[in-house]
Amino acid sequence: MRAILLALGLLACVATAQDGQLPKIAPAPAIERLLASAHLSESERHAIRLRHGLIDVSELTSPGERAVLALQRGAIDDPSLRDPATRVLLRARAMVLRGELREALDLLGEDASIEALSLRADALAGLGRFDDADRVLDELVERLARERIEDADTLAEGVRGLMLRERLGGTRRAAGEDDDRIRQGVRADYQTMSGLLARARDELDRLSWRARLVESELLFDKDNRSEAIQASLEALSLNAGLSQAWFLLGNHFVDSFDFDRALQAADRLDALARSLGSDEPSWQGELIRARERLRQNDPARAAQILDGLLERFPRLRPAVALRAASAMASFDEDEARRWLDRYDELSPGAPEALLAVGVQLSEDRQYEQAAQYLRRAHERLRTWARPVIELGLLEVQSGRDGAARDALLIATRLDPFNVRAANSLKLIDELLTYRTIESDHFVIRFRDGIDEVLAREMPTVLERIHDRVAGPSGIDHEPAQKTVIELMPDHRWFSVRITGMKGVHTMAAATGPVIAMEAPREGPNHLVGEYDWARVLQHEYTHTVTLSRTRNRIPHWFTEAAAVYLEDAPRSWDWCVLLAEKFRSDELFDLEEINVRFVRPIEPTDRTQAYAQGHWMYEFIVDRFGARAPLELMDQYARGVGEAQAMRTVLGISGEQFMKDFLDYARDDLRRWGMLRPEGYPSIHELRRESFARDDTDGDVPAEEMRRWLEAYPDHPDVLAVLCAPLLAENAGPLDDEGVALLEALARARPVDPAPRRRLVRHFLDLGQDERAIEHLEWLDAREEHSPAYSVRLARIYARLKDYERAHAKSERATTIAPYDAKLRELAAQMALLAGRRDDAQRHIEALIMLEPDREIHKKRLEALQRRGG
Repeated sequence: MRAILLALGLLACVATAQDGQLPKIAPAPAIERLLASAHLSESERHAIRLRHGLIDVSELTSPGERAVLALQRGAIDDPSLRDPATRVLLRARAMVLRGELREALDLLGEDASIEALSLRADALAGLGRFDDADRVLDELVERLARERIEDADTLAEGVRGLMLRERLGGTRRAAGEDDDRIRQGVRADYQTMSGLLARARDELDRLSWRARLVESELLFDKDNRSEAIQASLEALSLNAGLSQAWFLLGNHFVDSFDFDRALQAADRLDALARSLGSDEPSWQGELIRARERLRQNDPARAAQILDGLLERFPRLRPAVALRAASAMASFDEDEARRWLDRYDELSPGAPEALLAVGVQLSEDRQYEQAAQYLRRAHERLRTWARPVIELGLLEVQSGRDGAARDALLIATRLDPFNVRAANSLKLIDELLTYRTIESDHFVIRFRDGIDEVLAREMPTVLERIHDRVAGPSGIDHEPAQKTVIELMPDHRWFSVRITGMKGVHTMAAATGPVIAMEAPREGPNHLVGEYDWARVLQHEYTHTVTLSRTRNRIPHWFTEAAAVYLEDAPRSWDWCVLLAEKFRSDELFDLEEINVRFVRPIEPTDRTQAYAQGHWMYEFIVDRFGARAPLELMDQYARGVGEAQAMRTVLGISGEQFMKDFLDYARDDLRRWGMLRPEGYPSIHELRRESFARDDTDGDVPAEEMRRWLEAYPDHPDVLAVLCAPLLAENAGPLDDEGVALLEALARARPVDPAPRRRLVRHFLDLGQDERAIEHLEWLDAREEHSPAYSVRLARIYARLKDYERAHAKSERATTIAPYDAKLRELAAQMALLAGRRDDAQRHIEALIMLEPDREIHKKRLEALQRRGG
């Protein structure tokens, strides 16, 4: 059973890759010193090299030695592991790994060694014979208590048995239903296992890779990510060919969305298995690849990988369980049930396949259905914490706090040392202390204190967002339940809230019914600082609505594209530059690549390109096929129709034709943006060559010559950019009328470029020509996400012009970006009064009282305002 769980990746955890490469493993210096010892005989040196995986296959002297190396390297179908000359325990272990559990039990017979007892219990549990496994483990516990084991590897195998006993509930069985006794027993079990491993590692044999490997398995089981990785790396430093250690790390990389390193680990496993002469890929590597494909929303490819693996190992239970999960990910419930039935034939009453399906459904945000499978898994083995941990995490993401707390209390009762369960329970307990504000479509949760300033302002803005996003001009769909907005006080709590969620998150993330966001303010433990929270929530709420309309069945690029489109914000200059570069170099993504690059970027710009290009493609669909076309595609996805067929049905074209037509659309857009020169216009290179009548075109072009170019092509964006470059330099002097005209021409010819507008704003403000700056300030403000500076400047200009409505609107935008800034609140209150908006003025003054409770002036202003109102 332990082997099944490890193979499913259900004991792995989440972390972040740093350099994108697998760690380089060097042999521990102690091994090198040992091998260099002059006191060793050649046979002793040979045995040490075999034990630590430093031997070449050609040096092996017997089937038994080959079997040792084959097990280390994961070559479980090597002929040596079926050779009668090979030790029984080696052959039995290979049988357990291949899923030949009854044969393993027959082979082990009455062997009562620690390793044999551990293997026998694992085989019995894998067959669903939990009571029989528990009885064997009782014998193992008695042996460990009665005997003083002096061999580190034997002690480590004993701990593997204790891990299984903890899962099967031997301690809980003895404690009955007494919660305190259960916790004490589980705590004692964990402390016993940790103590035995410490003794094996630190006292009995500092070179025992098995002790560190089992420690890694135990720590991954507890979701203790950092220490588990360290233990795996220590094991590999003692034997770099340990397939099990690479397998643990590979699953860990899959869970952390670090797919490059996951696939590198799978390749490493292939190389290890093939080092003994096989042409087949590693079974562990194939399981990693299948899980990687599932996380990349490619269940069809995952199924192909698993089908090939099952041809080789038809009783490989992890492959059967993942095969059921891949069928469910393809929305083929009948096929999923067939694979679940197959698992039950192999392991009657066992929970692993149900767990795998439940985890996959949760990953796909099919929360109700996922919860049903996880509960069924828990019912089959109520002493095992893992299904109920996953259930608790699911309920956290779905926003059902009461159900989440109930599940996590059970999980921490069964396994008080599981880090994810404990942290998630702390999160729920934290959230349960939060205050709430409700509107028609939202529940806003916030920690008591300063965050009330923002929380009180959210309902009006959120309802306006709902009307836009869920209304007929948006997704035209209303979720069945209110959406919960969780305003997390800082980045630490936000990080805890989104742990394990798919995608990349900086300040906000949507799980479907829940949107978590970090409070937009500066200060310690605030990663992003101030930001336009209304725009961010409009993006995230679009995810909530599209996921609801499609039953969480939507291509990754499409849901992100819809969310960006419905931000109702202009495209950024950086995105325009990136898209133009990728178009010119023929590096725009196709429909398969764009999904992958969101979560598996190869180049540093890949993720940004995926967002920007997806938004562009969504615009193309709306412009070419109408505003209803994206919604009809969503309805196809909701019915489980794949992207290619959905496009043919709704758009009437294939994916290939879609991309061809989109490229034509993109070229026209780039010309409108001034990022490609108009058709028929020469390039700068061609103009230079024509002017100089020679191939050497690297010299400076006289200004008079460039003006002649401009006379011939007055709206040529590249010519204007060359002419304006000196005007945009940091050390450029004041502008004259010609300079202003050139910059204004560049702004018209390349209407997405902020540089000429920034320079013109500075010029007009320096001259006191505020009105001429307004157009460019508005353009810049519409694209600003993190600074209130443009809004503040516009508010003051409009106030001087006595345009108090616009002044009020701009001061409101400033406080949306920086809601905790007291100076901006004072400005907004002033502008609201000038515009006759007494309610808004009162709201800002009340915010000031919360932001600066020691300043009595705010309370006096509020009293005066209320007296005037009365």
